[in-house]
Amino acid sequence: MDSFTDSPIRLRHEIFVLDAYLEQPLNPTGRMQHAKKFIDEILHVLNMEPLGSMQFHDAADLRAPGWSFIQAITTSHISAHYFESPGKPHIRIDFYSCQSVDWRKVIEMCHKFCSLTDWRATFINREIEDDAGKSILDIKGNGDRVFNEQTILEPITAHAVEPALASAAV
Repeated sequence: MDSFTDSPIRLRHEIFVLDAYLEQPLNPTGRMQHAKKFIDEILHVLNMEPLGSMQFHDAADLRAPGWSFIQAITTSHISAHYFESPGKPHIRIDFYSCQSVDWRKVIEMCHKFCSLTDWRATFINREIEDDAGKSILDIKGNGDRVFNEQTILEPITAHAVEPALASAAV
């Protein structure tokens, strides 16, 4: 990927949160290298860059065995928590970026690396500019397939809120 340029950037402020069950427990051998390969590939697919090294930690509380990682990226961070138990093996991933996040590509990469079964996700567009809309999607699927996308918060802009506030003040 090219280095930073002098061209202007539009900050997007998008968050994708994935909670997913896995077909089977992840192989504990080479788990840190597996997480690093996941990070490298997902950043490549999304055209993003790391900011420093990935931090990786095995679970300290063995009642919930697994591991966690966080990777700072030039536009924010990716964090993940994998749990072998209690219950079915599952992973929780938070992907925050000031650059637009293609959450469908994130699902594809997570499935490729973790063999997802049932999952649920939330996509939040948390813009603050007057001309941009804040919105929230609730998304459900299995594997790399999306079964349902439901808008929880329709895109709203400051322009849409101002008349409502003015009428409430009357």
